[in-house]
Amino acid sequence: MIFRNFSHVPLGKIAHAVKARLLLGCCLAMLIGCSERTQPVQAPLESAPEPKVPLSVTVEDADIADYVTKLGLIQGHLWVAAQLVELGLLELGAKHAKHPAQEVYQELLPFFAAVGSQGFAAELETMSGQFSASSSAEFQVSYQAVMSAIDRIVADVELTDADRLRVAQALIEQALIEYRAGVIAGEIADLQEYQDARGFVEVAETFVADNHADDQRNTLLAKIQAAKILWPSLNPQQSLYADDSALVTVIAALRATQDKGS
Repeated sequence: MIFRNFSHVPLGKIAHAVKARLLLGCCLAMLIGCSERTQPVQAPLESAPEPKVPLSVTVEDADIADYVTKLGLIQGHLWVAAQLVELGLLELGAKHAKHPAQEVYQELLPFFAAVGSQGFAAELETMSGQFSASSSAEFQVSYQAVMSAIDRIVADVELTDADRLRVAQALIEQALIEYRAGVIAGEIADLQEYQDARGFVEVAETFVADNHADDQRNTLLAKIQAAKILWPSLNPQQSLYADDSALVTVIAALRATQDKGS
């Protein structure tokens, strides 16, 4: 440390300089403090709705079937995750559990705001964090909590039978896209896409099954069940029967049923 001799400087000037430095230091401290407080905190999932559209959006302004389809996509991913966990394939399962949180959940925030729902971010985060240390039984508990939360949101929307068929069709159409990306010439080209497709078919089936008043319900369910031959396993080790025409048939039947009812 270097000491300087200020004995030749008048005391008034020294006091003035000290005050100036103290004032400058206080200002810098205030600026730093404000900067730290105003930095946004990013959360992996927002449980409170922060939609990208105005909060004045109402249920009538949105395409409810489209939002419910997104909920169905999440359930499809999570169904696959749960199945893979049961098979002891935790690493593969984790990809499906985290996938919807990253890509689909944020798209639902305007819908949650419109219907006054808090969503299910907490349940989804809990489940996604259970792939390292939790047992299969513990995972299933958190998985059911997420699925039940989604089911409650869908129930509150009070879909019509026509809405359910629209959701089912959209899910099967997405399954066909994913299957064609996942399986090429009878061989797995993208395992995750192949698995996604199976989950979407599973959830689509539940929407069709809920249409108790539809006289085509049993026929549609039979066609969906027949299409499941495309997935002999979620982790196949052999070549596949890759004729996806069964999915095309399901889509055509769903579309025809809606046209008949309109």
